[in-house]
Amino acid sequence: MKHLALGFCSLRPIQLSDEVNDARENEYFICIQQLKRVLPESFDLLICENTINDPEEIRNNDLRKLLSESEMCVTGNVGNIGTKNKGMGELLMLKTALMETDIDSYKNISYITSRRFFTCPYVFDKTERLEKSALLSNPDFAFLNGKFIETNKYGAYNDMFFSMNASVMLNYANYAFKHIESDHSQLLGSEQILYNFIEDNNIDYEWLNWLGIVRNDWERNNKILDVNNLHIC
Repeated sequence: MKHLALGFCSLRPIQLSDEVNDARENEYFICIQQLKRVLPESFDLLICENTINDPEEIRNNDLRKLLSESEMCVTGNVGNIGTKNKGMGELLMLKTALMETDIDSYKNISYITSRRFFTCPYVFDKTERLEKSALLSNPDFAFLNGKFIETNKYGAYNDMFFSMNASVMLNYANYAFKHIESDHSQLLGSEQILYNFIEDNNIDYEWLNWLGIVRNDWERNNKILDVNNLHIC
């Protein structure tokens, strides 16, 4: 049975300049191209986008050519509710994408923040061999300039990448959507929502100490690509 890699991206957020958005498109191209290199054959790929209304709005020609029609789901910029809480935008895309997906065709679904560079297929190999209901992590950040940051280990699970059995992921999408609809939706981050879902529902899971992902933290250095922004998770 196949698995699904479900990636989320926000190519051109309206609150950012064209210069920054052009750079974001270039980075998404590099990351998605690498994702397709390392993704095992047992996985289908679907990239869900929430800042454009049509794939023709993508300015990076290489990125536009990289994704086939079946590999991209465009929700339209009205769905970009994550201008202040980015995780909420991804959770809305998750709900939308699963509504358009035949999840019965998949054993496991991997949730991916697409502007990340997957160095190897490690997390997908672990997903293929998953024996429990979920695959979770909360890795520390090792920066390429030598800095090391330990992440918060209480009340949160990392959501740059995680996997769940298809039916569990659907339950998670419905659970998270209730938070989106709530008047208090900005009070919790997506990492806390993921943690609460796992704990409230006693979901059994396997653990990843590291993801093998390179991340560019734009906001550390005024959204400029710099070695001081890059770290491994």
